[in-house]
Amino acid sequence: MSTVWRRSWAAVAGVFTAVPAGAEPAVALKAVDGDATFASRVSGHLLRRPGRLVVACLATVLGPAVVASAGAMDARPAVDLQPSAGPSAGPVPAPVPGDRASWLPLARQAAATCPGLSSAVLLAIGSVESNLGIQVGTSPAGAVGPMQFLPSTWAAYGTDGDGDGVVDVMNPVDAVHGAARLLCANGGADTGQLASAIWNYNHSDDYVRQVTTLARFIPG
Repeated sequence: MSTVWRRSWAAVAGVFTAVPAGAEPAVALKAVDGDATFASRVSGHLLRRPGRLVVACLATVLGPAVVASAGAMDARPAVDLQPSAGPSAGPVPAPVPGDRASWLPLARQAAATCPGLSSAVLLAIGSVESNLGIQVGTSPAGAVGPMQFLPSTWAAYGTDGDGDGVVDVMNPVDAVHGAARLLCANGGADTGQLASAIWNYNHSDDYVRQVTTLARFIPG
């Protein structure tokens, strides 16, 4: 008997491990490889319990396919069985102006450079400053870009967030990473110092309240 059919017969046998040893068969089954005693017990038990006859038939028909499928699975390259490596640590795509869903991955990546800093705060600042990149012109104070940096502040905290070798205040990826750097340098990773860090971003108590209030409604 082939290995596949041996496994299939074993699968059927497993269904009937509780068949009583003394049962007499009404119709004899053909013995295979010395399994006459077991076959006789099964035949009698099946005729008394038709439901198990159906199960046995299914196991006999489907058993080889199941065994073959299992063999094919075991034969797959080990690399296919490894867990996903997870999201890439590389730069995220430039977000769409005004589209919060496309800004969220960027905010999360930038916040990750300062463990403890909330990505929701970065999104809130971007929303207040430029409506997430829609209004990027120069402010009355001289701030520019999607995160509205003053030139002097950008000179201190500007960051090449996308790794293209250029530190561009108008690039949303660079600007959000620069904002995370500024907040982190002022204690933004500590919730107890977050308000102070936001105030250092824009010296206004009303601004701090506006940002922190909006951040509560943004997924972090």
